[in-house]
Amino acid sequence: MRPRVTPPLSHACAFVVCLALLGAGTAQAEDYKPIAGLSAKDRAVLAANMANQGQCKNAMVETAEAMKDLHDDEMLIRIKGICETEMGRPEGKETVMKWLKLAPQTHPERGKMLALLAKTQAAKEIPLEWVPVPAGEFDMGADDPQAGADEKPKHKVSVDAFLIGKYEVTNAQYHAFVKATGHAVPVNDDDPKFNLWKGDIVPTGVEELPVVNVSWDDAVAFCKWSGSRLPTEAEWEKAARGTDGRTYPWGNEPPSGNRANYSFDPISLWDGPASLAKKDQYEFGRSPYGAFEMAGNVWEWVQDWYDENYYKSSPAKNPAGPAKGEGRVMRGASWRNTADILRAANRNKHVPTSHRVYIGIRCAKDAK
Repeated sequence: MRPRVTPPLSHACAFVVCLALLGAGTAQAEDYKPIAGLSAKDRAVLAANMANQGQCKNAMVETAEAMKDLHDDEMLIRIKGICETEMGRPEGKETVMKWLKLAPQTHPERGKMLALLAKTQAAKEIPLEWVPVPAGEFDMGADDPQAGADEKPKHKVSVDAFLIGKYEVTNAQYHAFVKATGHAVPVNDDDPKFNLWKGDIVPTGVEELPVVNVSWDDAVAFCKWSGSRLPTEAEWEKAARGTDGRTYPWGNEPPSGNRANYSFDPISLWDGPASLAKKDQYEFGRSPYGAFEMAGNVWEWVQDWYDENYYKSSPAKNPAGPAKGEGRVMRGASWRNTADILRAANRNKHVPTSHRVYIGIRCAKDAK
């Protein structure tokens, strides 16, 4: 049987379905439930219009429901592929490929779906490299005299196995993301002199430096696009210090110029690209699992909201931080910080909307 060819998503809207859409459009994805009483075909049209309006999370709910009856429906597979790609899900490529094999060569949406396939490929143009961190327990926080109040008490934490980025995300990798998605380029909040990019161009010599001037939302969007996520604060600390309670990623020896990019002076002024280190510059500063530059260079956003008292009541297994807060946690210190800030247990926070020349990204993902 030849697959049913449907019109572009924007042309498919039955009157009764559009009325249902008006009531569904404002639902939050986490609250959204499939609308009762619709046929599978009407539900498919509803999902198409949701996708057109940028409501991909809700569209995915209706699509999954409709596909219980219409397993290989061309339009549903197309909606699924579009939304998975827009939401940064790695399975988007497989779904788009399935649609391309199913739909006829003359389908009017074929060109758009091929462009979507190119978008799913973009994440692999400059792939992230990963190091595995095994499941298990480690000492989180610190009780030594240098420790801040928010690092106490030192406590046992267990995390599941995961992968952490071997390097901080580079400008070249972030540029591929911007080209593929149309996401805004990184721009500093305070002064253009802190920008590394020239508009949407990454100058020669900057490609392998860590991307900076990215907000927490930018970091989340990039990691999703690359098929990953931000690490939790607990995952980040375990990846940085391992299970032997070391002070720094490389051990307990104090920081030195061949281990990390940091400031030897109380005040360090921005010197353009020269202030930053390339992704693999500090081999002697690697963490126990082989991750580079987890001390110095740039602060790295993590998933958690910040609470200075969180350690006093945090769960012992896979802590994910408080449910809300005003600042997001960032870890690892930067080029402008002195040696005492480089300790792996040190915590810091920032307003998540900020774009600063000393904050960057490192992604993580679940181990399969």
